[in-house]
Amino acid sequence: MREISFSIPVSGTIRIDDNSVTIIVNKTETVVTLGPGPDKEGRGTLPKGMTVFDVLLATAQEFVRSTGESRFSAADLYHEAAREYPGLRRNTWTAHAIASAPNHPSYRHHSSKRDYFRYLGEGTYQLTPKYAATANTKEE
Repeated sequence: MREISFSIPVSGTIRIDDNSVTIIVNKTETVVTLGPGPDKEGRGTLPKGMTVFDVLLATAQEFVRSTGESRFSAADLYHEAAREYPGLRRNTWTAHAIASAPNHPSYRHHSSKRDYFRYLGEGTYQLTPKYAATANTKEE
């Protein structure tokens, strides 16, 4: 068997649309249609203008108001918030809880200049007085 080397000049264009990619090489066109992308309302997506910190504080205040417990863990809050926002990631949630407690030993790695919580040790948090006051007021 014998091999003969050759080269062919090729020019082309790639066009990327919302859910398709069109590849044009010389005069041949191929369109690849992509499946649905990440669900815009799914993983990690919160309502416009809302951050994980906003959800964290609101969830903590609601937890204190509804259970009457002043102490909670990040996991307690995560389970509550995940019902409404199933796309929340657990590690992100925990990092935000740490970043909201200036006295947490790992705060220096996750600092956010937020002081929503006071870390009590062994994974337990408590709302700081200025945020606890909001949680203790009953909405009529």
